[in-house]
Amino acid sequence: MKLSVSPQLRISYIGFNMDDPVLGTNVLLRRAMTLAFNSEQWIRLHNGRVRRPNSPIPSMLAGYEAEYNPWPFDLERARGMLAEAGYPEGRDLGTGRRLELTLDLGRADDVELRQSAELFVAFMERLGIVIRLSLNNGPAFYEKLERRQAQMFLLSWLGDYPDAENFLQCFYGPNASPGPNRANYVNPEFDRLLEQVRVMPDSPERTERYRTMARMVIDDCPWLLVSEPLSYVLHQRRVANYKSHLFPFGMEKYYRLNP
Repeated sequence: MKLSVSPQLRISYIGFNMDDPVLGTNVLLRRAMTLAFNSEQWIRLHNGRVRRPNSPIPSMLAGYEAEYNPWPFDLERARGMLAEAGYPEGRDLGTGRRLELTLDLGRADDVELRQSAELFVAFMERLGIVIRLSLNNGPAFYEKLERRQAQMFLLSWLGDYPDAENFLQCFYGPNASPGPNRANYVNPEFDRLLEQVRVMPDSPERTERYRTMARMVIDDCPWLLVSEPLSYVLHQRRVANYKSHLFPFGMEKYYRLNP
């Protein structure tokens, strides 16, 4: 038997509602939470079936930049940044109370989703932030997103076609909820660049603009990037011409069986 492993065209993330008066106005708070996310423990929970993305652009697409990773896991740095954000040791400077945030989940009966959320709660507890889980069924969850009522939410985006624009349009201001920009992120410079790249042919210039746009998103942290899932396919070695592919439609006609 032979095992083929390849990344999926999907990014899972915790979205911060940029309309929220606590999260949306405090980039240092969002960065501190990103720094407190322990990738190794997250991957271990998922039995190595995911890897931590450091860009809103999946790793197999033009525009992905592995070297740009300003917020790797660093709990001490996260605690210092949380203090800069106005919450030393997780407490509000004005009231002295612990900072409490709410994470909304859809598919409340999904055990793996619930376990993932509980691990995130543990990460934030080490930082000093209390996370309350709000469990919803699917329709109620998406209604909250469309009405911009979810403070934070665990979600993923599955690519429709293999181009970075399909993921970056999730941060385009006019696409805010009820559109695919669930975080309600608005950045006029980002919007201007996206409108340009949409009509550009594939080129080094367009790829460089993709990198610039991804850096904007990484710096502003409207998403806390958590997972890039991996696809596992097991097949007999006598199967020839098999190749893992993001869009495998119709490829069966090329398969062969060796004697």
